[in-house]
Amino acid sequence: MQTKQRIIILGGGTAGWMTAAALSRYLPTHLYSIQLIESAQIGTVGVGEATIPHIRQFNQWIGLDETDFMQATGASYKLAIRFRGWGQENSDYYHPFGLSGEDLYGLPFHQHWLWLQQQNTASLKDYGQYSLAILMAQQGKFSRPVADLSNPLSAFNYAYHLDATLYATVLRQHAIAHGVEWLDGKVTAVRQKPNGDITQLQLEDGRLIEGDLFIDCSGFSALLIEKTLQTGFDNWQQWLPCDKALAVPSEKDPTPPAYTSSKAMAAGWQWRIPLQHRTGNGLVYCSSYLSDSAAEHALMAGLEEQALAPSRALHFVTGRRKQSWVNNCVAIGLSSGFLEPLESTSLYLVQVAIESLLQYFPSHPVGHIERELFNEKMQLEYLRVRDLLILHYKLNTRPEPFWRYCAEMALPDSLAHRLEMFKETGHLLEYRQGLFQQASWLAVFLGQGLQPTQLDARLNALDPMPLEAWFTKYQQQLQHLVQAMPEHFQVLQHNELAGAAVAPAFSLYGHRG
Repeated sequence: MQTKQRIIILGGGTAGWMTAAALSRYLPTHLYSIQLIESAQIGTVGVGEATIPHIRQFNQWIGLDETDFMQATGASYKLAIRFRGWGQENSDYYHPFGLSGEDLYGLPFHQHWLWLQQQNTASLKDYGQYSLAILMAQQGKFSRPVADLSNPLSAFNYAYHLDATLYATVLRQHAIAHGVEWLDGKVTAVRQKPNGDITQLQLEDGRLIEGDLFIDCSGFSALLIEKTLQTGFDNWQQWLPCDKALAVPSEKDPTPPAYTSSKAMAAGWQWRIPLQHRTGNGLVYCSSYLSDSAAEHALMAGLEEQALAPSRALHFVTGRRKQSWVNNCVAIGLSSGFLEPLESTSLYLVQVAIESLLQYFPSHPVGHIERELFNEKMQLEYLRVRDLLILHYKLNTRPEPFWRYCAEMALPDSLAHRLEMFKETGHLLEYRQGLFQQASWLAVFLGQGLQPTQLDARLNALDPMPLEAWFTKYQQQLQHLVQAMPEHFQVLQHNELAGAAVAPAFSLYGHRG
């Protein structure tokens, strides 16, 4: 008789229960047993309320109905992130979920837009005005994308604002229904083999939990991957210097916008995340440039609604474990690393770790090939998210000391090369794997005022007048589409939309997978 492979997940919260829900959905119960250990004595961070479109794909994979999910988590729709005060103090731009414009004559849309800008074309709109997702976000409209790629209504995507605590509850119920055993207990000791493999977790009440594969979802404490296996940590605070955050809920917005708001402040930035039942607010800041009391004052002064509770403080170090999989232990979530919530990537990094674990799921005993492939994939994901986050801080002309430090800091080679290429040519490096694709980089480059010194030479063969006419017609068509859409708050009230077949979730920003 074949012995089941025993999988032990340490830690609940969103990361732990996402892992449990996915593994229980795809690993047969006659071959695997899954236990999740969660202590009622240990709280969860629970502030990651903004997501990116990949979360739709995850929910589909594990079988969550969108309407039920949104009702259970108080979710609203999200089309973009709005950045105010980034770049210059008065700047205001959006990073959309989707494309801007269409490629023309074999050249990217942004090259044509930049070229027309150089011609001082009177009718040319801001770059974001050629994005359907941005127009919808600005006008408070919402409609799901359609599956027909020839339809302009397929050129955007959406995610959610959600209550992370309620989402963990939904996932827990889902996982338990699929056979996951939920244990309430606090780990007091970890037992290992001479080669370092973990064999047992001892709980405070004396129980010994044996396992073959251990998944560390213990958050910042990283009880298994760091305190036990001592994998080491790559500290990225020289590029991402914010180290503290305050979070506070406020009353709901009766007409919540379909975007996350990020407003640059004197030594960090403030977020605003509208849910159906409340609004999530927070301030991410650098304690070397802003005191805790000043941060508290700035956060509370910036609220648009009445606070519902005192603020909660969070201290963090940006970076990642040198390896996310060591011996027979895999770190997922905050135990694996932390990149601040500027681009709402926290749950994405959980999701991609789960997907990669399933892709390289180990035989028993655990082999080194699976570990190497997993670690390479996760390192790439973290690095590419890191570089886009750094870019937000680097591209600024604000006068405050914190922002002057960011503008003058040396960059990692990977980002420096990408930045120089765009500055000199207007073209962007492409890669097949990794989260942020060209549309995302362009949103930040152009939104924060970076203008390339040269453009593609083929543009000089064009006549600007018919090109300008095409731009005008295209933008007018987008406006007509948006005007016909329902209001976002009305869609939330009805929580259903009629119409064409809904497009699947994108696997990359701006590209459907």
